[in-house]
This record gives sequence, C-alpha cells and structure tokens, in this order.
Amino acid sequence: MLPYFEHTTILIGPLTVYLWGLFIACGIAAMLLVSRREAPRYRVSFDTIADLSVWVLIAAFVGARLSHVFLYDPGFYFAHPVEILKLWNGGMSSLGGMVFGTATAIIFVWRRRLDVRAVGDVLFRTMPIAWAIGRFGCYVTHMHPGMLTTRAFGVAYPDGGRWDLGLLESAVWIVIGCVVWLLPRSTRSGFYLVLVPLLYAPARFALDFLRVDDTRYAGLTPAQYGMILLFVMVVAIGLKWKIFRRKI
Repeated sequence: MLPYFEHTTILIGPLTVYLWGLFIACGIAAMLLVSRREAPRYRVSFDTIADLSVWVLIAAFVGARLSHVFLYDPGFYFAHPVEILKLWNGGMSSLGGMVFGTATAIIFVWRRRLDVRAVGDVLFRTMPIAWAIGRFGCYVTHMHPGMLTTRAFGVAYPDGGRWDLGLLESAVWIVIGCVVWLLPRSTRSGFYLVLVPLLYAPARFALDFLRVDDTRYAGLTPAQYGMILLFVMVVAIGLKWKIFRRKI
C-alpha cells in the first residue's frame, strides 16, 4: 500500500504557495510547451492557442467553483455566502470546469472563425499532460479520498487504506496520453477532439463509484451524469464527422 503524506502548502520566504495550484500551473505550462510544437502541424497559430487557454482557464475556474457551490453543497454556501469566495479552502468541480471551459472555447472559436476540428485536435492531443499533472496535485494534497481498500495501490490514510481519486485519475490521464502519443498520428480532422473525451468519460464514470461523501442524485454523482451526456455527445459528433468510418 502506498504511504500517506500530507502536504498542502510550501513556504518560500513570506510567500505561501498552495501545492494544488502549483501543480495546476505546471500542468498548464507543460501543455502550452507541447502545444507550441503541435499547433503548426494543424495549421493553427500558437498565439491563438495561448489566447484561448487564458479564456478557457478563467471560465473553467469560475465554472468549477460555481458547480461545486450549486451542485454539491448549496445549503452550506447559501447560509455562508462569503465562503464562496474562499477558494483556498477547496471546493472545485471538474465537471463544471469542463462545461464552462468548453462553452468558452466554442464561443472563442466561433467569434474568430477558426477551424474547430484543428483547434480541438491541438487542445486534446496536449490536454492529457495538463490533467495528469493537475490531478497528481490532487493526490499530493489528498483532496479526493475514496472508499476503503486493502489493495496495493490504495493509500494508507490515517483511518485506513483508501483509494485516492486524484491518484487514480492522474493514472487514467497518463494512460490516455500514452494512447494518444503512441498511436500513429491520425490524419482525420477532429480525431483527437473525439478520441480523448471518448476514453475519459467511461473511466471517470467508473471511478466516481469509489468516491465517498459526494452528493448523489438517484445514486449517481453530478459528474457521472455529465460523463453520460459527454459520451453520447462525442459519439454523435464522431458519427457526424465520420471519424469512425474505416478508410478503404
């Protein structure tokens, strides 16, 4: 079983650095570095990717926070509205971040009359890097303890061995990244925009059954409903774009 350690901040002189935020920043930086190389291959300007990333990041943080407030613990936040602004106390929903970030990306691409498939392929070929690093930050800070387990890949929490959802999801994104980068590069426009969500949605749906203390509606978490919708939408897009059709 993996050892438990608890680190949420590091002190650099008078400055307090939150480790989760640091990992998120490192993930975004790594994604942008790889995007600089990938963008020209899809005839997309790296400056466009950088601009889009800023807007998506802002929208994702706002959406992640608001989704946590309204879907996971509305009673507490309605009673203590000031707590909504205290981001350092935790409380983010990746589902909300995805929804707000995706909506912002769609508006950005539409307003600039960009090729949605080309931009999407650049983003989704590089996204696994950012998510794997960011989710590892969730593991380091133990933001998502899961169900009790005695398996070797469990984490020895003070109250017993548990799955750590941050670690598990980081591993999922590493696997997705390996699939993306080890497969021969696809020439189908929009292939990676479809492939990555198609791989992630069922994995995240399954992992959420290991969560504890999460708000559930009819037995499923909000994220699981989101993953069902995401999977259906991506399959529909893939069929419309003929991504799954075999070449003759």
